Amino acid sequence: QATIQMVLDYVKGIWFKKRYIIISSWLICPIGLLLVAKMPDVYESQAKVFADTRSKLKPLLRGLAVQSDPDDEIRQMASMLKTRPNLEEIARNTDMDINASSAAQFEAMVKKLRDDIEFNASGRENIYTISYRHEDPQMAKRVVSATLDKFVESALGQNRKDGDTASKFLEEQLEEYAQRLQSAELRLANFKKEYGDLMPGSGSSYYQEVSRLKSQLESLDLELNEKKSQLASLRSKFTTSTNAENQTENTNIATQYDERITQLKASLDDLQIRYTERHPDVIQTKEKIEHLEGLRKQEIDQMFKSLSEGQIASGHLSENAIVQDLTILINNLESNIASLNVRRTNYQNKLEDLEQKLDLIPDIEAKHTALNRDYGITKRKYEEFLSRKESADISRKADLSAEEVQFRIIEPPIVPLKPSGPKRILFYTLALIMSFAVGIGVAFLISQMNPVVVNAKALSELTGRPIFGLVTDINIEQIHKKSRRNLYVFMASSGVIVAMYVFFVASEIFLQTTPISLLGRFL
Repeated sequence: QATIQMVLDYVKGIWFKKRYIIISSWLICPIGLLLVAKMPDVYESQAKVFADTRSKLKPLLRGLAVQSDPDDEIRQMASMLKTRPNLEEIARNTDMDINASSAAQFEAMVKKLRDDIEFNASGRENIYTISYRHEDPQMAKRVVSATLDKFVESALGQNRKDGDTASKFLEEQLEEYAQRLQSAELRLANFKKEYGDLMPGSGSSYYQEVSRLKSQLESLDLELNEKKSQLASLRSKFTTSTNAENQTENTNIATQYDERITQLKASLDDLQIRYTERHPDVIQTKEKIEHLEGLRKQEIDQMFKSLSEGQIASGHLSENAIVQDLTILINNLESNIASLNVRRTNYQNKLEDLEQKLDLIPDIEAKHTALNRDYGITKRKYEEFLSRKESADISRKADLSAEEVQFRIIEPPIVPLKPSGPKRILFYTLALIMSFAVGIGVAFLISQMNPVVVNAKALSELTGRPIFGLVTDINIEQIHKKSRRNLYVFMASSGVIVAMYVFFVASEIFLQTTPISLLGRFL
């Protein structure tokens, strides 16, 4: 209740000072209406273009050519459209620079173009809107058309320009690395001609080669010892007559009786299963086996006797197959030993040669490694630049055969027939509201600086004394008449202001013009 009462007191104080509202409304509103009416008409021209980035060659050239993202390139060109060189070219193409008589005026014109040209993108749809406002509708259309042409030309020419620049750079680098590669190959060839006999096997260093030769010598020595041991064992077995009795028991020596003995032993096993040891067949079979084993022993003894007499050395070999097999085996062992000795001598000579060049080989290997490293790096870079050059050529050919981006003008720029601004109705309304708002504010400030007592409570608060009663002014009727007259004046003043506002708004809505223009037509 106290808050409501306080607000009512403020309203009453403002009402008592309403003459300031009248003064403010008459000072601000007519001037504001006239200023808004004098504002020149502005015409807006607009164009919409669609950037189609769906190229049919893009999926076919994936992995073969260098491909950039056309959406990113379009956005980059859009952001660079309002740069100073582009704006200066637009000003010259539209003859706007004719109106600039000095560098300062031309600079101001370029700055105004940057602020007035609106370039908006719709996002994923790749639809771009270009708009421009100017007092001359023809100029507005020319500026939008020039901006649209600049945008399309810049976007289409950027890929080719970048492709030419990249190709030129790659050609320069390729030529440079080709010369460096040729020089590296020549140095490596000369080095191999000079030190080819001193370099170890391919892919191994000096110490690896020495270690390999030593390892091969150890393997050969071990194999030689094994072969020699086998040869000595064979010779000792078949040339020592004192041990012939024991050696004839070797069942590994084949004779002409072995097969028959094996068959009789199998038959004996079968007979022993069916009969006893006293059966005549069992006894007869055992006797045959003993007889054949005696014959086998005699044949082996005769073979060892022939060997002990030196018949192998003199070339008089026995017709027995066992003797022939043993002789072949001994000859093979002797041939293997001779071959291994030749290989060992070769490896030993190589090892001695490498050990004599111990101080020279590491330096040669270091130089050879450095040459190979330089040659490998240069060759790898050359092949990389060559591959990229091929990709760049394919990309340039693809750009010439089909554009990655195709522009479709949805709405071409046209000469506007009706002005798009200024929004005079809005400005008229703001002028009306501001005139009354300023008057109310002034009245409130004055009522606070020079307060008016509006009721008994305010008087009590002002004087600090209680109020016991109210006395009516004897001229109350005159006071009421004056108040009514002031009210009428305020209403009439406000009505005239509102009528002026309605007149200006109606002229704008129905006649599409301003009262000043109407007055100029009649005059």
